[in-house]
Amino acid sequence: MSSKFILVAILIFLLTACTQQIQYNKQLVKADSLMLAHPDSTLQILNNIATGQFTTKADKAYYALLLTQARDKNYIKQTNDSLIRIAINYFDSVNDTPKQARSYYNWGNIYRDRGKYHTAINRYLTALTYLSRCENNELKSVLYSNLGYLYYVQNLNAEADSIYHQAELLALQQKDTVGFCYALTQQGMINLEKGEAYHSKAERQILQALSLGKSYSDKTVLEPIYVSLSTLYNLIPDTLKALEYSRLSYSIREDTIHCYRTFLMLGNAYFLNAKYDSASVFLHKVFTADRFYDTKANACMLLSEIAQLRGDKDSAFFYEKKRAVYLDSASTYLQGYTTIDRVIPNEQNKDWSFHEHYSYIVYGILCLLITIGTFCIHRLWRKNKQHLAEKKEWEDKLQVGITTLRQNAKELAEQQQQKLQLQDEVNQLVTKKRAYNKEDYKTSPLYVKVSRIAKELVKTDTKENLNEEEWTQFIALTNAGWNEIISYLNENYNLSAEEIQICCLYLAKVPVKHIGHFVKGQVRSTIQSKSKDILLKIEAPQNILLKNALFLLAEKLEDNKLYAL
Repeated sequence: MSSKFILVAILIFLLTACTQQIQYNKQLVKADSLMLAHPDSTLQILNNIATGQFTTKADKAYYALLLTQARDKNYIKQTNDSLIRIAINYFDSVNDTPKQARSYYNWGNIYRDRGKYHTAINRYLTALTYLSRCENNELKSVLYSNLGYLYYVQNLNAEADSIYHQAELLALQQKDTVGFCYALTQQGMINLEKGEAYHSKAERQILQALSLGKSYSDKTVLEPIYVSLSTLYNLIPDTLKALEYSRLSYSIREDTIHCYRTFLMLGNAYFLNAKYDSASVFLHKVFTADRFYDTKANACMLLSEIAQLRGDKDSAFFYEKKRAVYLDSASTYLQGYTTIDRVIPNEQNKDWSFHEHYSYIVYGILCLLITIGTFCIHRLWRKNKQHLAEKKEWEDKLQVGITTLRQNAKELAEQQQQKLQLQDEVNQLVTKKRAYNKEDYKTSPLYVKVSRIAKELVKTDTKENLNEEEWTQFIALTNAGWNEIISYLNENYNLSAEEIQICCLYLAKVPVKHIGHFVKGQVRSTIQSKSKDILLKIEAPQNILLKNALFLLAEKLEDNKLYAL
């Protein structure tokens, strides 16, 4: 009788261990309760918590999840995923489905901010899988919006349209006006890109969103709708309506000083309506931005056209030169910053695959213990009529668990394979692009001209040379053909204009005795002296020629780009 009691007690203990509820730190629970309505208060609470008081892995993981989510909701860009990995590893190990969904969603947001959209999409899809097992419509709504946006910016319009349609149905079910307007507007923009045949459908969808948005108390929901309508009527075209909605978009913005793309949209609308003075006013406001190089380039293009229409050729040429500079900056400047994460004491980053394997071991041990307990009960109560029913129930549970584990393993393997294929395609595209850049450089008219002049100088003197505009184009061409080496030299060593010209000529393989012809007619000794100065500035190894140092630097820049991928 005592042995029966002991075995029953063991079974009850195992079942309790499988179903016990984790008691989290009360401060963390309070912070989580404020997350949706007051994310700023949540962030303040979390920043004031002394992390040394956390003694359990559960609290450390919960804190890591909440801090990552609060930063995201307060529009703090995060590019380091070491913090959210603590949450991922723990909640995967205990199979906490609701928090797994939240953790993978926030992990996807970090990859979104880092510009790694394929990885972000994979994390969002994983979160969506967990959401199918628990109820969290708020999270599902924002997940649909982010997932649809990433599909949209990568021109995967069919996938984006499908996601936005699901978001529309969810918003309708939840009576979420903001979500419904956003989903309709984005579907309208997708139809807008399909061509003229879909313009009327796009107009109906966006106008429906406008009608609903006007009835909502928070009028900021109308701003993206006005932008979409302005874009629509620019294409139809209906320039008066495009201007009307551009003005409405500008009037409803809280920040009317730093809305540089809105300035461009207004400038373009005024330009299309031949109101060139007003267009110029808004287009010039774009230049107050620190970055936004692509927006500045578009503003320069419109200002150049306005100058041409007014017969001001000098201004038109000036804006075209500025546009080329901004386009070059837009292609070479990498925006981003590093966020320093709060370090949780005594917590190390765990390898993702290790914890996944560890989780399977834990599940296997639990299943084994349950099987042993069931077998012992079967031996003790062999004559009990309920034995067969209980045994079948346990076997069914085990089978469901095994099937689920196999399915998850298969899904993870497929996702990894897709990731490897996508990375291989990206690497191939980058390699092809670099090959095209080098080929464009060597076949360009300016490179051919420089090579021809150098060959002629071997036989006889010539006065033919590059003018200022050709030099500007040749420098940009060299920069593109040699892995952005000129941008690197300017940014790190502040070379003079003559020194940059000398570097371009060395890279074009012009003999040193003829380089002086291109650079203000300087003699060979002067060129050699300047070459030594350049070697000192760039801290090149001793006893190396400048041309060899430049070729080595170009190879290093190419290797760095490949490594970054």
